[in-house]
Amino acid sequence: MRKYLVEVPEDVAKRLERSGATSMHIDNQLLVIRPDDSTALIPQLHFRSFGTLAVLFTLVFLVFIKWGTKAPFVLPWTGEYSISSSIALLSMVSGVVSFAAAFIRQKITKQGPARNFTWRSLLPLVVACAMIIAIIALGLGWLIDQLFPGLGLDQYTTTVLVFVSLCIVNYLLINLAYTLSPGVVINLMTIMIIGGVGVAMLTNSSKDWWRYNFSFLGTHDSESAWQFNITLIFAGMLMATLVDYLFVNLAKQYRNWKVTSLRWLLLALAANIAGIGLFPNDPKYHWLHDQIAMWLVYLLWILIVIVRWCLPKVTAQFLKVSYAIGGVIVLDYFMFKVVRYLSLTAFELFAFILAFAWVLLLFQYIENLLPSGKEIVPVKLVPIKKQNQ
Repeated sequence: MRKYLVEVPEDVAKRLERSGATSMHIDNQLLVIRPDDSTALIPQLHFRSFGTLAVLFTLVFLVFIKWGTKAPFVLPWTGEYSISSSIALLSMVSGVVSFAAAFIRQKITKQGPARNFTWRSLLPLVVACAMIIAIIALGLGWLIDQLFPGLGLDQYTTTVLVFVSLCIVNYLLINLAYTLSPGVVINLMTIMIIGGVGVAMLTNSSKDWWRYNFSFLGTHDSESAWQFNITLIFAGMLMATLVDYLFVNLAKQYRNWKVTSLRWLLLALAANIAGIGLFPNDPKYHWLHDQIAMWLVYLLWILIVIVRWCLPKVTAQFLKVSYAIGGVIVLDYFMFKVVRYLSLTAFELFAFILAFAWVLLLFQYIENLLPSGKEIVPVKLVPIKKQNQ
C-alpha cells in the first residue's frame, strides 16, 4: 500500500489544530477531513443565550400568577389559569423571540445559514415556529391530561416546570436558526400543514364534517375554522419563502426565462394555497373559493407538464414519478366529476395529498441543484517515498 501526505493551506491546518484530533474518510467519492469529536460541529450555546429570556419570562409568570390574579395555590393542568395553557403561551412567545433574535443576529453579522435567506423570510418562519410550538405544546398537554386526570401542581412547582420548558424550547429554536436550510423549511411546512389540519379535524365541532367537503373545516359552521384557515394562509406564505430562497440561489447558476417561469408558477401555487384559507367556502366567498381551488389543480397539472423543459438537469426518474402523480390526479378528477364514484371530500383529500407530495419532491430536487455553500480548499496528495533501509 502506497502512503500519501495531505497538504492543505496553512490557515486550514490551524483551524484543524484548534478542533483537536482529526480524521479523514471517504463519503460518496468525497475526501472529508473532520474533527474526531463530532460535538465540535454542533453550534455551542451558552446558558445566557437561551436561559436569560427563560428567566425573564418565568419571573413574569410567577409575579402574574401569585400577585396579579386570584389563581389558587394549586394550579390545575387544564381550565382557567391552567399549567398547560401557560406553558404553551409562554413557550410560543419566548421561542419565537429567541428564533427571531438568532436570525437577525446572523443577518447583521453575515455569519450563519440565515444570511442566505431574505429579510422577508423572517415573518413566515416566525409564524411557522409559533404554530408548531403551540400544536406540540397543546398536544402534549392533552396527552398528560388523559394520562393523569385531575392533575394539579402548586405555584412554585409550576414555575420550575415553566422555566425548564422555556429553556428547552429556546435552546431548540436557537439551534434551528443556526441550522436553517431549505430542508428545515420543508420540514417546518410539512409539520405545520399536517399539524394544523389535523388539529382542525380533531377539534371540529361537527364530527360529520367529512360528509360535506374538505373545505367545510374552514367555514363559519366549524368551530376550528380559524385554525384551518390560518394554517393554509401561512403554509402558502412559508411555501413562497421557500420558493424565494431556492430560486434566488438557483439563479446564480441557472438564469433564464424557463427557470423564471417555473418560479412564478410555484409562487402562484403558494398564493392559491393561501387564498383557500383567506377566502373560506362560506356563501360570501363560495364562487371565489371554488375558482381558487380548481386553479390549484390546474397549476399543478401545468407544472407537471412543463417541468420537463423548465427544471435544469431533470432526470427521467423524476419525470416518471411526476407523470405518475399527474395521471393519478387526472384519474381522481375523472372518478369524481364524470363517474361520480368519489365524494367531494375524497376528491379534495386525494388531490391535496398527491399535490403536496409532488411539491415536496420538486423542492428536494431543486435543493440538490443548489451550490453546496461549503468551503472548498485546495488539497494536494504527495506520495511518500520509501526510504532505503
